[in-house]
Amino acid sequence: MHLDTAARTLRRHGLVAGLVVLLALATGWGVTQLLPPTYTSTVRALYSVTGLGSVADSVQAGSLAAARVEQDAELVTAPVVVQPVIDQLGLDTTAEDLAEQVTATASAAFLDVEVAADDPQVAAQVAQALVAQLALRAADESIAADPTDPESPVATLAVAEVAPAVVPERPSSPNLLLNLAVAFVAGLFLAGLLVTLRMRSDTRLDDAEDLADVTPAPVLAHVHAPARDHGGGRGVAAALTGGGPDVAALRTALLSRAAGRPATSVALLACGPEPVLLVAAALARSCAGAGRDTVLVEGELGRPRLAAEADVRGPGLADALAGSVSVTETARPGPVPSLRVVTAGTVEGDPGDLVASRQAEKALEDVRRLGELVVVAAGRASAGVDAAVLAAACDEVVVLVGRGRARREDLQAALHALDVAGASVGGLVWVS
Repeated sequence: MHLDTAARTLRRHGLVAGLVVLLALATGWGVTQLLPPTYTSTVRALYSVTGLGSVADSVQAGSLAAARVEQDAELVTAPVVVQPVIDQLGLDTTAEDLAEQVTATASAAFLDVEVAADDPQVAAQVAQALVAQLALRAADESIAADPTDPESPVATLAVAEVAPAVVPERPSSPNLLLNLAVAFVAGLFLAGLLVTLRMRSDTRLDDAEDLADVTPAPVLAHVHAPARDHGGGRGVAAALTGGGPDVAALRTALLSRAAGRPATSVALLACGPEPVLLVAAALARSCAGAGRDTVLVEGELGRPRLAAEADVRGPGLADALAGSVSVTETARPGPVPSLRVVTAGTVEGDPGDLVASRQAEKALEDVRRLGELVVVAAGRASAGVDAAVLAAACDEVVVLVGRGRARREDLQAALHALDVAGASVGGLVWVS
């Protein structure tokens, strides 16, 4: 899919995507409020070895201190260190539980002891007490620079606090900003996943690529028809007098295709609720305005509207197809020069049977020759076989496709109906 298609899909489902992100943020905030706060306090201790004089002994002293730091980093969570702290502070916990709250990190001669607790005072006190226990154990020990040499000088290990514990003012977890950031990213991911799934499952036709997947017929024009006119006949009278949608591009495309022919009939067919009669009326008015002898034929026999809209009286197409009047008698002068109109007329019985009758064959042939350009508003393809049969009787068949409204299956059904009737599509028109 192109980026513009993705953008249209996002606009279509933007509200749901936004709600997903808001729900994720609300979840992050709720989780933060439900989780108990944890406070973290850290003590940094420096290990040093004294009692060695030479430069070589000093290097050895540094190695001894670093080794002891590594050893105490593991020892600090042992019961021999943790239990005295529990007894000293009178904590209501076990050595195993307290050890899980302690983290020690060794770095050269430095040891960082970090304690997490639900009470900031306790976190600082425990961290301080743990380092104090390690310092007491170190003070009771003497270290030989070379354990294999009885004459090797004896060193003393010292543990000094270089960064004492501070009572934390704010909890280290849960972190509201971090949780909201994670929730926001998760919400964006879920919203993106939703839009992607909708893009894959949404069969609505949005661009030329979508149309090309269904039919090789070219797009002749893009017509903007107000949404209030979709599915109804309102506005047809205005279209016949020049107040309808702009169909100049469609007129140019059809007239150029009809060049050299003495008479051309064009059937407009919809694959959905596109305003066929409205567009056909505007097209007929535009062609008549260009000096072409034009006839507008209302072919949607099951839903006649033109007579009421244009205030036209008398027999119509259905009467001519039934053989009660000639086709010529059905054409009435339109509201502008060079334009005549043929209403749907009076239909008795099934319009499909009427259109498919033997007497209708000659009438349809006569309809094609009513004017230099005959525009037939055949109606919606799914409404019945009469629309496809009427379209098949014309020289050109143009299918109106509602951009962003019509679905792939709608266009496929219209094309299938036309194919069964023996007609092929000469072009498509976007209606938005």
